[in-house]
Parts: sequence; C-alpha cells; structure tokens
Amino acid sequence: MTGSRRKGRKAGERALRYVLSSLAWQGATIRRMSRLRRLLISDKIFFITCNVLPTRLPLIDADFASFAEAIRGVRTRREFLFAGYVFMPDHWHALIAPAHGDTLPNLMDAVKVAGMRRVNARRGLRGPLWQPRYYDEIIWTVKQYYETLDYMHFNPVRRGLVSRPDDWPWSSFRCFGGSGETPLEIDHLQLPADQSTWLG
Repeated sequence: MTGSRRKGRKAGERALRYVLSSLAWQGATIRRMSRLRRLLISDKIFFITCNVLPTRLPLIDADFASFAEAIRGVRTRREFLFAGYVFMPDHWHALIAPAHGDTLPNLMDAVKVAGMRRVNARRGLRGPLWQPRYYDEIIWTVKQYYETLDYMHFNPVRRGLVSRPDDWPWSSFRCFGGSGETPLEIDHLQLPADQSTWLG
C-alpha cells in the first residue's frame, strides 16, 4: 500500500469513527460472508445480502412489513446503524454498521431470528426462513457507499417489479427525497465530500 493510500485510508477510518461516535453521543436512533471465517470487526459499514430459502414462498408486502418491524426492534436493542436497504421477494440487501463492541455475526443472527419469527407468526408457519449463509462486503470508500445505495435502489427496476425506484416502497430510496411513505427509516451518515476517502 502506498503512503498516500495509507494516509487516505487512515483518514477515512478516523472520519467513520467520528460519524459513529457522534451519532451515539447525540442519542440518535441507531435508527459475502466466507464459510471459513466471520469478520469480527466493528466501526465498519457492511453491504449485506441475505437470501430466502428456496423452499419458502416469496416475501410479499405483508411479510416486508413484518420484517421491517423486526428490524426496528433489533435496532432498539442493539443500536446499530442502518444506512440503506431494499427488500425483495427472494432476498434483501442492507448497509449496516454494528454498534461499537458488537460483531456482524451476532447482529445478523439477531436480525435473521427476529425476522423469521415475525414473518412465520404472520404466516402461521414454523422453521427457518433465511438461507444459513449470508454475504457481506466492507464498504471501503465513500464512492462505493453511494454506488451500493444505487445498486440496492435500482434492484426492483432491474428485476422488472417496477419501472422506477420510487415506485418500490420497500427500499430506502424515498428516505433520500423520493415521494411517498417510508416504511422503515434509516440513519443518514454525514460522510466526507471526497468520494475517494477510505471508510474501511
């Protein structure tokens, strides 16, 4: 790693720690995973992909609402940052930063269990809902953060579910100025203006 890149990365780490600590201090609502290892690091933003078991029915609006309630409950208990998301019939994506001292595996276990219980209760069913493995990727730069948001928000359009991202209520697109209701609020991060700044 070159000296300038190392300095940029350290500056990004300091910026992210400041953002996370500032949100916690202000009392804000802390509103591809390898099979061989689990990342046990905090103060990082992760892009998460979690798939529904192929043996379960696709998620529908009522299931999305139940899952949103589950996430609200876990956010209250574990105070993690939830910076963007999209719920799809067979999977969901999110940008998540575990609270300091928490770990991504423990947080994901809590989210998956809470979501499974809520959706199963609504459907009158039992048993697993999500595939055992999930996928995570560390968000390294501000540019990658915004590109990931766009990827999530346009997912329903690419799948042919809607013609515009604003038409899909089960994403964070409307939290950034789109019209219509926002069923699940997110945490807006004040990131550096320089999109090449390192965050991971």
